[in-house]
Amino acid sequence: MRLPPLRTRVVTAEQMAALDRATIQGRGVPSLALMERAGREVARRATSWWRETGARYGRPGSAAGESGSATAPEARSRAAARGAKGAAARRISTGGQVIILAGPGNNGGDGFVVARYLKSAGFAVRVLVAAAENAISTDAAANRDACVRARIPVTFLPDPRAWGPAAEAAVAGRGAVFLVDALLGTGSKGAPRGAVAAAIEMAGETGRPIVSIDIPSGVDASTGHAESPAIRAALTVTLGLPKLGQVLEPGKSHAGALETADIGIPADLVADQPPALLIADAAWVRSLLPVRPTYAHKGSMGRVLVVGGSAGMMGAAAMTGESVLRSGAGYAVAAVPRSCVDALEARVAEVVKRGMPETDARTLARAALDPILEEAMRADVVAIGPGASRHPETEELIRELVERVDCPIVLDADGLNAFEGRSLPRRRAPLIVSPHYGEAARLAGATVADVARDPAGWARRFATSSGAIVCLKATPMITAAPGEPLILNATGNAGMATAGAGDSLTGAISGLLAQGMEAAEAAAAGCYVHGLAGDVAARRKGMRGMIAGDIKDAIPAALLSLEIGAMDER
Repeated sequence: MRLPPLRTRVVTAEQMAALDRATIQGRGVPSLALMERAGREVARRATSWWRETGARYGRPGSAAGESGSATAPEARSRAAARGAKGAAARRISTGGQVIILAGPGNNGGDGFVVARYLKSAGFAVRVLVAAAENAISTDAAANRDACVRARIPVTFLPDPRAWGPAAEAAVAGRGAVFLVDALLGTGSKGAPRGAVAAAIEMAGETGRPIVSIDIPSGVDASTGHAESPAIRAALTVTLGLPKLGQVLEPGKSHAGALETADIGIPADLVADQPPALLIADAAWVRSLLPVRPTYAHKGSMGRVLVVGGSAGMMGAAAMTGESVLRSGAGYAVAAVPRSCVDALEARVAEVVKRGMPETDARTLARAALDPILEEAMRADVVAIGPGASRHPETEELIRELVERVDCPIVLDADGLNAFEGRSLPRRRAPLIVSPHYGEAARLAGATVADVARDPAGWARRFATSSGAIVCLKATPMITAAPGEPLILNATGNAGMATAGAGDSLTGAISGLLAQGMEAAEAAAAGCYVHGLAGDVAARRKGMRGMIAGDIKDAIPAALLSLEIGAMDER
């Protein structure tokens, strides 16, 4: 598979730790030097962030920052006075108090460095440490001493009960304009405990914005899973490279605005490490799209057979078939229960209908096997599952089709449900599966919580064990192909949480695959195009009211935007 550029690389906590070790041990860069660079960069970016955005938070005791001490007319009057000062007044200078919340490890050491640089930038700084003085790391202790020499107050609060009064102190008097979270680093696993947990809870209770160093404390840097409690940052300055836990939900939401700071990891060390995850971007997806020659005809642009539909669920088959065509394929055929053909005919004119033997429940019967296999012989891709139902006879049909169809298959929805408690067959032709968390859990005999705790890990493991290409409907979507880096999608929005959106995705992937794309590329590109169509639909309709048909209808505009981008570059 052609991969996205390495500049889109995202790493796990373990990979970043290996790069740190290689820099310190292999290149002789002192760990204190890395810590100094990290703290300097975080302070620089936090200062810039506060100057640009601090006005929106107000200051403790001001109309924007206080909670209920000013009447509504007073607040409006003060807001009008501030607005009258113009754009320059909306940029806040440095000043005010910053509270550094430090843990016992090297993330806390970074926090001590940040304290020194923020003081130099004009802030009043105070450090609260969620550990005993004799429990902090060697490098953190060295930078604690530097803070003491710089006359920065440092208070050790190892008792969780002490963080109640500390919270009051943090907002008393001049109060804190923002907090810096230096409690836990990327190597932290499991729920925060003791004084660190109390410090996290205190930080949330202050109501002040938080800048996190590297990763919000309580968020797993390798999975994005957020423990309780966990910091919700306004800004996260991550060190070296972005972490997987900052781009997957819920970690992404906890991170707030994300900036990556160069702390001096040698570029060749980064380049030598095989990427585990890359983020799809527009230029990469554009480069994958099949060329549409001037002499093209419907037979040369790919033929997709959609197998599915049942009484009351014909919309799923219609959505998939039309999305196949909207993504550029030349021909879409739907094999559906015989009595449901008229319902499909009423929904979409351009998809060819093939009525098949059906059960008494008006689902596809096992007797449909031979005619579907005959139709599949003329197809470039077979999409199985949309609206097929969980009728036992239909599930038996689906399992046999997956075994016997020779061309690439895209398996979704009830096609996946047919394999609950069973292994997917190993196939010579590619198999693409696109489960949501519930379907993924049923496929793997796990719980939804298991999948949600580590979606990237689940996708990688399932792709390896099954041999299938996985498009996991996480937020954002993850594509995993055996032996390849994970591809994280960069498009889509919350409005796509609507019934039928997955059927449109199945059609988009199938349509691109039928046009001759390599299977893993078609899977990742299909996710990107589908998400981009969702973004177009959200601009047209708004996220709250958009439906799956809006996404399907926006696929051509999404593809056009990619093609226009290529023309603009020329």
